[in-house]
Amino acid sequence: MITTTPFLVLLLVAWGAVAIPVDQSNTRAIAQQDLFNTTLFPTYYRFAAISYTKDAKLVTAWNCPLCKDPSVADTRNATFTPSRDDGKEQGYIAVSPSLKTIVFAVDGSNTVEEWLNNLKIWKRDLSVRGCASGIEVHVGFWDVWTQLRPTMEPVLVKYLKAFPDYSVSFIGHSLGGAVTLLAAVDFVNRGVVPASRSTLVSFGQPRVGNVEFAQCISKLGFKQVARVVNKSDIVIHLPPWFLDYRHHYHEYWINKAGVLITNCNDNPNGKEADNCARTQDTKLSIPDHKSYFGIKNP
Repeated sequence: MITTTPFLVLLLVAWGAVAIPVDQSNTRAIAQQDLFNTTLFPTYYRFAAISYTKDAKLVTAWNCPLCKDPSVADTRNATFTPSRDDGKEQGYIAVSPSLKTIVFAVDGSNTVEEWLNNLKIWKRDLSVRGCASGIEVHVGFWDVWTQLRPTMEPVLVKYLKAFPDYSVSFIGHSLGGAVTLLAAVDFVNRGVVPASRSTLVSFGQPRVGNVEFAQCISKLGFKQVARVVNKSDIVIHLPPWFLDYRHHYHEYWINKAGVLITNCNDNPNGKEADNCARTQDTKLSIPDHKSYFGIKNP
């Protein structure tokens, strides 16, 4: 859930992004990934929304209201994974037999502290094997991941060994999408899990790094990557474009009529689409961030 006062500050910061021209640089074409089975997006979103559940017992028993939906009801082996320091950041890891995947999910922003982390718009260097130098990522998002890593990594390692034929799906909404993206890159960079075994899917995710980081996401060879945006969701416009932040490929946009657009013209070289969510630059919406596919976060 979004805390109102810090979010209004974010809104004012984001407004500076309006009327900034879209990057029109000519880039070398890279083959497009296989498209997602987009009918699964509501299922993935339920996994993301469940990460907001504060009652650890409901998560581990898979007995929360959203857990009972038929699309995710067969999920098992759920482990609640709060941060070790104060537990304010949280996630969970579970197994979905129907999708043959290990679900790795982190919750979005729901405290003042988390939104203050979001406001840390400066970046830190990140070295990633197989990618060019010059990568920079949002320092606040990285800090959240480093707080969760000591809790989540051992659980994931255990599940990788227990389910060797399963993929890993890194799933999150809002801040959770940013953190799971960084987690996936970190794990691949350190050899914890291969990119070819990893799927990335986020909803309402803010920008995470610079253009070199966006390019790196495409170079690492993830199994599939989807960045889903609902209508005029304000958060995907943050941090502002003019501060040298770029979204990674590939965007899927739910337009104002509720139609999922799959041919957004972003590309793996760091060009953001100008025919999808960025057409809404002057129509930013908080409600469009809070609910996807008619599913509200707990």
